[in-house]
This record gives sequence, structure tokens and C-alpha cells, in this order.
Amino acid sequence: MDAPAPQPESSASRSGVRIVVQVVGFLVGLGLLGWCVRLALSEENREALSKLADAPPGSLAALLGLSVVGVTANGLIFWASLRPVRPIKALDVIATNSLATFLANLPFKIGLLARIAIHNRRDKVPMAMIFGWFGAVTATLLVTSSALLGAGLLRNVLGAWTVPVAIVLMAVLTVVMVVIAKRLSGERGHRRLSRLIGRFGGVRALRLARSQVIRELHMGLDMLASGRWMALVIAFRVVDFSAQAWRWVVAGELVGTSVSATDGMLISGGHYVAGAMSPVGMLGFREGAAMGMAELLGMDGGAFAPIALLAAGAELVVVIAAAGFAIAWLRLDRMLRARFGRTNDDPAA
Repeated sequence: MDAPAPQPESSASRSGVRIVVQVVGFLVGLGLLGWCVRLALSEENREALSKLADAPPGSLAALLGLSVVGVTANGLIFWASLRPVRPIKALDVIATNSLATFLANLPFKIGLLARIAIHNRRDKVPMAMIFGWFGAVTATLLVTSSALLGAGLLRNVLGAWTVPVAIVLMAVLTVVMVVIAKRLSGERGHRRLSRLIGRFGGVRALRLARSQVIRELHMGLDMLASGRWMALVIAFRVVDFSAQAWRWVVAGELVGTSVSATDGMLISGGHYVAGAMSPVGMLGFREGAAMGMAELLGMDGGAFAPIALLAAGAELVVVIAAAGFAIAWLRLDRMLRARFGRTNDDPAA
């Protein structure tokens, strides 16, 4: 008698595992944040923290202002990336980015899901195009971070030429990215990719490649093929990283610890990537990554803890305020009513 076939794992079981992973990951992030707080409040850092009581108001305002610049520039990166194929109001995209950044501190990728939902339901951007859009944004991030990391690692050799070399390397990588995207973009590029997919995947793969969904996903390459808009995206990315870098410099000055602009840029890279790559929310992980980068650069990680907390606190204040503005500006109440089948024209609304 044949043995019964094994039953596939139930969706409820898989959901349970995902929930456990997210909760455990979030708790790990809280643990990292708690570790950072403990180091910041240690006896060795008491003198540094005491200097905050006499901190110049202008420096504190600069720290908050740099966080505003960073959140705004990050929103403009998304706006300019999509602009070649789909115009959306810049302020709408900045508001959505602000809300998503705030929610990204929580587990279950709530920030990403909120960004997708708002752009899909409110701005009517097709789902496949959204994923192509995010792919284009990721490509520009890789170009910028690769150039900064490459020049930063050679900063002891390059000296004063570190920043100029980073800019030149960024420009070269951007040109290469745009040239490749131009070859693969548009209807001609879509047909070329479809033939290639059909050659290896057969008729079914060719049919899928020619579908509207894949064409919308392919628009990510159309975005990257626009040299003018990609140059603007890279410029916004530089502004974003520069604002983040100077936050470390200003926060260091407030607690009496010197952080160079170059080191601040490298710390910002690790801080940003840790937040973007964390699948369980970025709370705690970014601060841990910043302290790790500081140690790799020869700084005392414990002495850097107050700087990490000060920069994180300033950003959190700005992001909370920006998220409140975003909820009001985007009129998310309308989107939620429409989601549940109730609009202003509904008598029951």
C-alpha cells in the first residue's frame, strides 16, 4: 500500500513563522538600541552628555535642519526617478516618503507596504511599474554608494582628492548606467529582452515577457535611460548623503567628539544600507551599523554612542512631524474610505 503523500506546509504555519521572525528581529533591533543607550549613558560619556546642556541653539537647529534636508532629498529621489515615465507632484512623493520613513522603524516592512499602497491606490501607479521604479531607485543608490565607498576606502591615499575622485567616479558610473539602460529601454529594448527570454524560456516565457505587466516592470529601465533625470537623481542622492554626513559632524561637535566629513559620509553609507536592508524594521539596526562603521574607521564605538543617539533623536523628531504633515496632506482618510467601499458620495459615509 502506497504511503500517503506528504501534505504541503499550511499557509497559517508559514504566516506564523514570518510573524515570529519579524517579532524576534524587532526585539533584536530594540536590544541594539538599548545597548547603544547603555553605552551613551555610561560613566565614560557623562562629560560628553553634560555638554548638551550648554549646546548652542544654532547647532541644535542645524542638526534638525539637516534631518529635514535629508528627508526632503530622499523624497525627491523617488520623484525624479519616476518622472521620465509618470509625473506625480513632488510634494506628494515627499509626503509619502516621510510617512514611509517613519513607518520603516516598525517590523513587517510596514513602511514599504504603505509606500506601495499609497502610490498604487492614490496615485494610480500600476503595481508592476512600482517595482520597476524601486529597482531604478536601488540602481542609483548602488551607483552613488559604490563611488563614495570606493573613494572613501582610499581616503588615506587620496587625501584632499577624495571628494573630487568620488564625484568623477560617480559621474562615470552614472553614464555607464544610462548607456546600458538606453540599449535595453523603450519598445525596441523590450522586444530585444523578450526575444532573449523566449530563446531560453520557450514560448510561455516569451508570452509572459510580452505581457503588459512585464512591460510596466520594464519601465524601470526607461527611467534609468533618461540621462537628464538620472543626473538629477544622483544630485539629490549626494545632497541626501551629505546632509546625513554633516549630521554626524554636528552631533560630534555638540558632545565634543571630532568627526570628519569624509568619515561622516562613510558612516552614513553604513547607516543607510543597514536601514534599507533590514527586513524587520530599521530601529536599532542603523544605530548599531553607525557605531560599527565608526569603529572600523578607528573611532571608539562607545564614545560614538552619544553621537548616534543624538543624530537618531533629531531625525525621529523631524520624521514624526513630517509623517503628521503627510497624513493630512495626502488625505489618507479618503483612500481608506475608498478601500472599504465608502466615499463622499456614499450616503452611509
